[in-house]
Amino acid sequence: MKKTLLASSIIATCTLNAHLVLADELIADDVQADEQMLVTANRSQQDSFLALSANEIITREAIEQLQVTSVSDILKTVAGIHVANQGGAGQASSVYTRGTNSNHTLILIDGVRVGSATLGTVNLSAISAQQIERIEIVKGPRAALWGSDAIGGVIQLFTKQHNQGEGSVSFGLGSNGLMQGSASMGFGNENHRYTLNVSSEKSDGFNAYVSDPDNPYDINEPDDDGYKRQSVSLIGNSQFTDSVSMKLVGRFEESNSDYDASYPDSPCWDDYTKVCPSFYANKQTAENYHVKVAGVYQTEKLSLEASIAKNQDQGATYGNGILKGDADEIKTEREQFSLVGNYQLSEQTGFAFGTDWYEESVSTNTDKVSWQPGFQAWELDKRAVSAVFVQARHQANQFIFELAGRYDDIEKIGNESNYNASIGYQLPKNWLISLNSGTAFKAPTFNDLYWPGSGNPDLRPESSTTNEVLLRKSAENSLIEISIYDTEVEDLIAWSPNEFGQWQPANINKANMKGVDINYSGDYLDFDYQIALTYVETEDKSTGEDLLRRPKFNVNMVLNYHWQDWLFGTVVSYRDEAKDSGNVDLDDYWIVDLTTSYQVNDALTIAGKISNAFDKNYQSALNYQADDTNYSVNVSYSF
Repeated sequence: MKKTLLASSIIATCTLNAHLVLADELIADDVQADEQMLVTANRSQQDSFLALSANEIITREAIEQLQVTSVSDILKTVAGIHVANQGGAGQASSVYTRGTNSNHTLILIDGVRVGSATLGTVNLSAISAQQIERIEIVKGPRAALWGSDAIGGVIQLFTKQHNQGEGSVSFGLGSNGLMQGSASMGFGNENHRYTLNVSSEKSDGFNAYVSDPDNPYDINEPDDDGYKRQSVSLIGNSQFTDSVSMKLVGRFEESNSDYDASYPDSPCWDDYTKVCPSFYANKQTAENYHVKVAGVYQTEKLSLEASIAKNQDQGATYGNGILKGDADEIKTEREQFSLVGNYQLSEQTGFAFGTDWYEESVSTNTDKVSWQPGFQAWELDKRAVSAVFVQARHQANQFIFELAGRYDDIEKIGNESNYNASIGYQLPKNWLISLNSGTAFKAPTFNDLYWPGSGNPDLRPESSTTNEVLLRKSAENSLIEISIYDTEVEDLIAWSPNEFGQWQPANINKANMKGVDINYSGDYLDFDYQIALTYVETEDKSTGEDLLRRPKFNVNMVLNYHWQDWLFGTVVSYRDEAKDSGNVDLDDYWIVDLTTSYQVNDALTIAGKISNAFDKNYQSALNYQADDTNYSVNVSYSF
């Protein structure tokens, strides 16, 4: 951390120029790239201190110190983000950025848009942390550069890389029958550098769902909800000439998880004393992948990248009498093309520009409305989105100006135009202040628009406007960022009866989110620390009530102590009370995790963790309990 903070301070002191290169250049150029270089905010590489949007970079070192199993566990440490889990790792989770909805954060993996086009979300709890090199979080609207979904922000995951001949292997055990292993290897030569990653993980889990004793129809499945998943990825680049290169990334992840069925079978509803047999699914499989190939042309002033990509988000449910061969499968496939350029007109002025195109298609193998004749699925199962965008960045003495605009044409829905405008000023002694304003939108999902019997094809996109003040201070051994924001979201989609009394999605709601995020990190003597504070007020404008599962106050503190070859750490988290379905209160809670690791030699490390050390019983989603005190140990070898 000392090297990282010092490097950021030196860059911030010496220059305000951010050399514009391609947004994936961190992947392509150097595995050991500067940890403070940010690519997600503007689709071009820049020092994160000089970015005028609130941001955070989580490095591989920080991920390893946390000793977590899923991406959602990593995000819990970020100011402005709240994660609600429906059980443990492998179970469903929801990520709320700055109080916005769980489908208002754009998720990218290696620059590829991922997720379900039917639900509009990505289950980050199902993505293993073992193959992640770094995570970039940009908070606030970024639709002017990335398009739909980026109302609350953008989260981008980068796949792990090694230099040629380097690699690592690890093996871990833990509570609830946890077993995990991974291996990574870099290969190639000076001009062709690639990394192969494989990982596997399984756990017996714990009973995630607690039945409501006051609800006779609430199902009770007091079984453990386990999971298993396997992942393989390949990433790298080939440098053909000084100005021409190719980048390749592919990732496949397969998982199988248990969960508790939501409802009992209807024949037992007339008598709550009966033991209700459940024929509703309680197991889920998933097969997700993405692949991307890009050609890059780069000169001193101009960078161009043309890429094609494809991803799949597939889930199938079965169990409780439903055979795996008869599983209900829903699949999203998305084909993507992007052309992104950056041009450095002068030392003071640069431009980013480009076009995006993607086509989403959804499919299923089961009849969604069995009581109606014929095979019932989505009325339309395919749509295309095309977009163009441009951004200008200019420096005038201590001022930095950024202006971005994007036009999206969404098939069968219409057009969306969005902007981001920012003015930054660097004060003496490494202070930076910026004023930001931007708009964003979320396109309706296929379920909202075309679900048989209830879809509403007349839906409009949800839209937002955000204003923000950002203050950032860098010193030799510390970094602080404070952002104050106010977001208005209109045309929120919610269920309501139409003129015929039929319930269907409609653009009827409005919401407001305003709050403060504070992130303070640094090191002192043999300690390094990070403190993340979040205060957010949310309001459903139609009812005046708080939005569900949105605690007002969150605190997360990470403290590590380095002593000889040992590292001792603790993570202390506080979540304020919140509302959930039925206006039920979720209690506030404190959680303490303890970690340690021992560096046996330059290659071998032994690590251990105690999670929920004081055995706190808590829920971040109604009736879904968290795990009791549990442990894990891990041995890793690097070469």
